Amino acid sequence: MTTTYIALLRGINVGGNHKLPMTDLRTMVAEVGARSVRTYIQSGNVVFDHDSDTPASLEAELARSITASAGFAVPVTLRTAEELSTILAGAPFPTSEPTQLHVSFLDQPPPTGAFATVDRAAFAPEDFALSGRDLYLYLPGGMARTKLPRALGLYTTLAATTRNWRTVMSLRDLAIES
Repeated sequence: MTTTYIALLRGINVGGNHKLPMTDLRTMVAEVGARSVRTYIQSGNVVFDHDSDTPASLEAELARSITASAGFAVPVTLRTAEELSTILAGAPFPTSEPTQLHVSFLDQPPPTGAFATVDRAAFAPEDFALSGRDLYLYLPGGMARTKLPRALGLYTTLAATTRNWRTVMSLRDLAIES
């Protein structure tokens, strides 16, 4: 059975480091048996079809293959098109402005109580909500100056990659077009 996957790469083409042309990335993903490979913007978003029914092993295979070809470590997080639709449908922070909402895609669910010491009132009106391996961030002032992700341990104690709401919507649309 074929599944549509979305690969979210961490640290690609950010700040001029770890440049990876999207044409090269599409080739690398196709080399592990992916079909209908397409990328979205220049920051490591890949939508593709694959026959694997074990996302964890496919995720590891993609990371190894891309790292070997690129010459630097490239962590990969996978979600299926169905999971992405569920993430969009489950948004806990209704907003008309997609720049205010972000999703951090975690490699695995955080330990129970991982956010218990975070003082939500200190960050208000910013807020967060966890749903399994996905962490919603409501950041009305945007991502650039917020300190909430750091307080949550994103990128330090939790392996994650974050996308803005507009990108998540576009990836879902790209996934369902296949």
